[in-house]
Amino acid sequence: MRYEVLIGGPMDVNCYVLTDGATGAAAVIDPGFFDERLRRIAAGGRVEMILLTHGHFDHMAGAEELRRATGAPILAMETERALLADAKANASRLFFGRDIALDLDRGLSDGETLRLGETVLTVMASPGHTAGGCCYLTKDAAFTGDTLMAYTVGRSDLATGDEVALLESVRKLAQLPGDPDVCGGHGPVTKFSAEKERNPFLRYFLA
Repeated sequence: MRYEVLIGGPMDVNCYVLTDGATGAAAVIDPGFFDERLRRIAAGGRVEMILLTHGHFDHMAGAEELRRATGAPILAMETERALLADAKANASRLFFGRDIALDLDRGLSDGETLRLGETVLTVMASPGHTAGGCCYLTKDAAFTGDTLMAYTVGRSDLATGDEVALLESVRKLAQLPGDPDVCGGHGPVTKFSAEKERNPFLRYFLA
């Protein structure tokens, strides 16, 4: 599996395009925008799924257009369905100045596995930034959305956020084996080894 990072949208969100090396099947994580780069990827005809780490507008504003362009289903945690459909709760009305609401094709559950060609992604519930946040884990990378980002964690003061739940999600991430890439929702991609050294939230649980 390889991935490409596309940065865009009004809040410079990280959109990840995953490609299975054996089959060429692709998935797009957190399309917070839809621009010429994603239009070209959609035209390739290999996008099989659109995955959302959580329902805030800056991570899903381009998902509907990408779904129309590819026919790929939009997946997120079932517990995030209501927030995605509510323009006030998903902050599009507040920060974007227009209402964006989204219907899921299928809700996911904690521990579920998804297959992208020969690549396996494991869904890990990571509530706190929002109630239905999740991470997508592969052998070599953790796509953590706004739960864990380069040397910090996400905020918990918007709708359905919960600081205690967020810290518990970070504790779970701190226990992941190996040294995968940390592919957060904003900022640079890092490694877990670097996060364990420099991220005070992770260091707290490893002390």
